[in-house]
Amino acid sequence: MKKAFFNRRVPLFGNTKVMCTAALLTALAVAIAAVCKTFTIGNSIRITFENLPIILSGYLFGPWVGLFTGLCSDLINTAVSSYGIAGINPIITLGAGSVGFAAGFCARLLSGRGTALRLSVSVASAHILGNMIIKSLGIYIYYSTPLPILAIRIPLYAVIGIIEFAAIRALLASKGVVRAIGAIRA
Repeated sequence: MKKAFFNRRVPLFGNTKVMCTAALLTALAVAIAAVCKTFTIGNSIRITFENLPIILSGYLFGPWVGLFTGLCSDLINTAVSSYGIAGINPIITLGAGSVGFAAGFCARLLSGRGTALRLSVSVASAHILGNMIIKSLGIYIYYSTPLPILAIRIPLYAVIGIIEFAAIRALLASKGVVRAIGAIRA
């Protein structure tokens, strides 16, 4: 009976296992963001790895699950912050969702290619679209952050992307993780 429950079809996610895993990755992104809030410089520069679970969600389960994971993690992050739910910046929330969507879209687009190429393009596109373009636009519009300050986000997210690529690649090289992912998708 338990097996039947976890293999049920769930719109957007495919099955209950994927939905639960996306929820766990969302919670992980929220936890990482909470820890990384101490590494903030002004309103626009934050050294964080909160995108890693969002990218992983999109990469593993597709663009729509990645989008959902990113949107939910940003909404929860903002709701539990000092800003509260009234502090939601819809452009930044869209940027968080686009991180997961871009990672999943590129992974699906390059599905016949090697893991390193698929993963590197997925991580790079997620950071370029989500963090360097959309979130920076939201910060510029909502906080009037000067463009030279926002330009610092480009090399920052290039370095963060390299670190996240290495971390995800190491996770995907683990036989235990690969076995667990296979069980989730089934």
